[in-house]
Amino acid sequence: MEPNREAEYRIVTSDLSESLGTAIRTKGCLLLFCLQGRAIVSANLERRVFRRGDIAVIFPDTLFVVHGTCSDFRVRTIEISPALTDEVILPLSSAFFERIYDEPILPTTEEQRILLQMWNAHIDHYVQCSIAKSARMMIRNQLQNLFLAMEVKLVFDAPPENVRSISSSRRLFNCFCKLVTENCDSQHEVKFYADKLCITPYYLSKITSKIAAATPKQLIDWQIVVEIKHLLTTTDLTIKEIADRFHFDSTSYLGRYFRRHTGMTPTEFREQ
Repeated sequence: MEPNREAEYRIVTSDLSESLGTAIRTKGCLLLFCLQGRAIVSANLERRVFRRGDIAVIFPDTLFVVHGTCSDFRVRTIEISPALTDEVILPLSSAFFERIYDEPILPTTEEQRILLQMWNAHIDHYVQCSIAKSARMMIRNQLQNLFLAMEVKLVFDAPPENVRSISSSRRLFNCFCKLVTENCDSQHEVKFYADKLCITPYYLSKITSKIAAATPKQLIDWQIVVEIKHLLTTTDLTIKEIADRFHFDSTSYLGRYFRRHTGMTPTEFREQ
């Protein structure tokens, strides 16, 4: 049986207007190529500018939210299935994943943009291949080449002065972000995350205040609200089902919580 192309990879061009204010999530890997314009985004709880030529690399544990875009903003999105992602990233070093989590948005030079245009043209050509098995293999190799090139840029060829050393505080903050992504539906309290990191809530608060200018609780609440917005805009789950998923005692409690952070009820947000 030939592989299902649509299940393995999906390529679209859009302005991401449907994703404004909600978390962009993936089960495998998501590559965003900014074609024109710029956007204000949060990548792992830090606000950044995503501009023409940049590449955003989103894995399941990446916290990525688009807050606003300019009128001419356009992005090419390539979403890769978990199975294909596993094959593509197999040869990459642990140092690469550490760097890409710390720097999920990669700028490019004009020369690199020309090469990326050619790379994307090859991808489009391979997608049209009449033999699905051959198309998948060519696309997998093309994706793997891109990731290897990013690894060379981030890990091996980067001048020492351009490589930001990852401090112990930053490592703990990155781990905190990953834990929040994985557990915010059921764990809302700071103590759970501090215990997982084997540090005190006070020390975790010092880390998040220094790096993100926010308390751990604020960041947990921010992620919970983002996830709820995502469910409200992309699923037909009822408010009760969402309340149950996030372990709220009742729909009224979820409503008060959501209103406190957004100024509107979940129903008002969904209708809007």
